[in-house]
Order: sequence, then C-alpha cells, then structure tokens
Amino acid sequence: MAIERRAMLIFALITSLVLSPILASAQGNSTSEWSSLRNVAVDTKLSVKLKTGKKVEGRFKSVSDSALTLTRKNAPVDLKRDEISTVHELVSKSATKSALIGMGLGAGAGAGLGALASANDDSDFDKIDHVATAGLAVAGAVAGAVAGYFIGKGSSKRVLLFENR
Repeated sequence: MAIERRAMLIFALITSLVLSPILASAQGNSTSEWSSLRNVAVDTKLSVKLKTGKKVEGRFKSVSDSALTLTRKNAPVDLKRDEISTVHELVSKSATKSALIGMGLGAGAGAGLGALASANDDSDFDKIDHVATAGLAVAGAVAGAVAGYFIGKGSSKRVLLFENR
C-alpha cells in the first residue's frame, strides 16, 4: 500500500513539473527602440497593431526611420511609425515538442491507471496485471502523442519586437 502511494506521489510530482510554466529568458534589446526592427530578417511573419486598434499581418519587407513595409497578398503595405502601437513576430511552435510532452503525459496517465487497477485486484494474475499496465501506458503514450501533435501543429507564439510608448 505504501508503494502505491509513493508511486502516485511521484506521478503527481512529475506531472506538476511538466505542466509548470517555463520562464523565458530576458531579451537584450529594448522593445521601445524602433531601430530593433532593423535586425528582423526579410520574410519574417509579423503582426502589427495600429493605434486605431486595427491589426495588420504580413511578411517583413523593410524598415526606414519613418515607416515599416510589409508584404501582404503579394502587395506591399506601408505603415507609418507614428500609427504603429506594437509589432510582434509570429513564431511557429514545434509540433514535435508538443507531441513529446503529450506522449509523456499519456504514458504516465496510462501507467497510473494500470497500476491503480491492478492494485485493487486480489487475484493471482500478477503477470497479466503487469502486461495490462504496460499496455495502458503504451496506449496512453500513443493517444497523448497524437493529441499533442495536433495541439502544437497550428499554434504560434508572439514575440514583442517594438512597442510605441
């Protein structure tokens, strides 16, 4: 009985560590400097919020002292510096990372369920119980990996490049 409680405690600890937020490291350049946009690579996907509240998304083309030029639907769009509120870079997240996290969580959940089910069984079929636990861990890993892949596939994070204060 003590082993089962210890296993559940370890499972809960590992799950909480995996789900805890990871702090991003501080960036060296200030987001209030327009000149930081000169370091953006051409064709980088950007999201620009104007002071009017309108959002404009497109691919970075160029930047001057007074304007930012994006390519949107194969046409250039010039945005004046004074009209821009924020500029974010849209970075695609890795579907592989999400799939691996899902696989780990699914395997842990499947193994935990299998261990709980076999702990309540008083029959003499210990080997079958271990096989069932392993099978649930594998099934959970597959289900978690598939779910993680599809969750991570279409997501992107926004990195603030410029903020007009």
